[in-house]
Amino acid sequence: MASTPNSWSKALKTLHWMIAFFILFAWASVELHEQYEKGSYMRGWWMVLHFSLGFLVLFLGLFRLYYRATHGRPNLYGGSFQKPVSLLTQSLMYVLIIGMPLTGLLMRQFAGRDTTLFWLFELPAFFEKNIDVAKQFAFLHKELLWNALLVLLVLHIGGALWHHFYNKDNTLRQMLPFGKVK
Repeated sequence: MASTPNSWSKALKTLHWMIAFFILFAWASVELHEQYEKGSYMRGWWMVLHFSLGFLVLFLGLFRLYYRATHGRPNLYGGSFQKPVSLLTQSLMYVLIIGMPLTGLLMRQFAGRDTTLFWLFELPAFFEKNIDVAKQFAFLHKELLWNALLVLLVLHIGGALWHHFYNKDNTLRQMLPFGKVK
């Protein structure tokens, strides 16, 4: 089902909210792992969950990007300043939604570590161990991209709320799973 000029398709709404929740849960899992001692079973359990959720975010982000490109998007609301800022923010969020899991995976790969996904299989390290490169990917993943994602999330959520409460348009309603577009 394609998006209409007034609303996102149900598939894109579902993907939007799934990705949002998986990012939230991935963040929570990496924070929760800090509550346990290094080497403990539970610390490892939370990290496997983190890796698995990151993999889901990568997969769903790529699928959402493809689906959006092939099924359209609703019309943008807002003035001449808001539309380009909205498009830039959305585009950069796609880069980060894909870039965060990739840099996390590359960090582990260059650290010479296998990655367990969903407690079902191991993704082996394919690259020669290089701790300096692993540290660079760690910086990208943990510091640069994570902080950039937080800034963009504030812009994204703030923009949606601005449109809803100040402009009183359908920007927020057209993405809510239960929202009715006026």
